[in-house]
Amino acid sequence: ANMNAPSRADIILVGSSTMRVPYEQVFDSKPGEMFVQQCMGAIAGHAGGGLFVSLEFAVARFSPKVLVVVGHTGDEVVRAALQQVSGDKLPSKSLRHVLDQVVPSCMKAIRDAGSASVLETTGGRKLKVQRMATELNALYTIEQLLIHSSIIRDAVKKRGLELYAAVL
Repeated sequence: ANMNAPSRADIILVGSSTMRVPYEQVFDSKPGEMFVQQCMGAIAGHAGGGLFVSLEFAVARFSPKVLVVVGHTGDEVVRAALQQVSGDKLPSKSLRHVLDQVVPSCMKAIRDAGSASVLETTGGRKLKVQRMATELNALYTIEQLLIHSSIIRDAVKKRGLELYAAVL
């Protein structure tokens, strides 16, 4: 491969760094066919932060067709945020910074899941809440990108950038 050739990928993928399988393998793509940005909790971070501006740079520079935020149901950050919402002691400041960005999705998942029905086990309800929180977190990340990034908003409006949330 020519290392001096200009980079170009039609897909930018934001995914959790706790995923144990390479995203290129999951999506059956060759190295370089998509830009993959892995971070804890599959979050874009806060406006002006390193992860956030990295996504803005990639969208502005490479004009991808698609940006996908991928969560996975075994994500440790989502699990820790759910425990935090359930009353666990406060973690360190740096961990709390990450969890605070996932907590809104966890709170909504717990609220939307309602109380367990007669036909639902406690374990089944926990899995349902974990999946819902993971999906909501991916959607929340997209929402934050649209609210706080004029670069990404303009790419959607003017260039047809498509935004997707996915859960593995």
